[in-house]
Amino acid sequence: MTQVDWPSTETEIARKAFHKGNERAVTVLIGVIQTKSQSLNSLESVCSLHDYLSTERYEIEGRMEFNYDTILFCLAEMMKRNLIEATDLQGLDPKKVSKIKAMSLF
Repeated sequence: MTQVDWPSTETEIARKAFHKGNERAVTVLIGVIQTKSQSLNSLESVCSLHDYLSTERYEIEGRMEFNYDTILFCLAEMMKRNLIEATDLQGLDPKKVSKIKAMSLF
């Protein structure tokens, strides 16, 4: 989809859901880090935490920018990970919401 396919009201709804999902992803990440850091007891566990953080950083940085070409995929991934809900998408074109819901199943 392109920017032309997104009326301003839908863009605002999608941006809010997108930012909400990103904020929740960071909150979840912090919780996981806190849990994992409590069980650090060896160099191997420290290296494992480092690898986890590197992977998460790469994924988060890849999702932080709102992009019309990928927004449906991003929202679907956020829905799949329970970072946003269908109610966060209220006001979007029903076809877009259907696509997001369908993609979130895979």
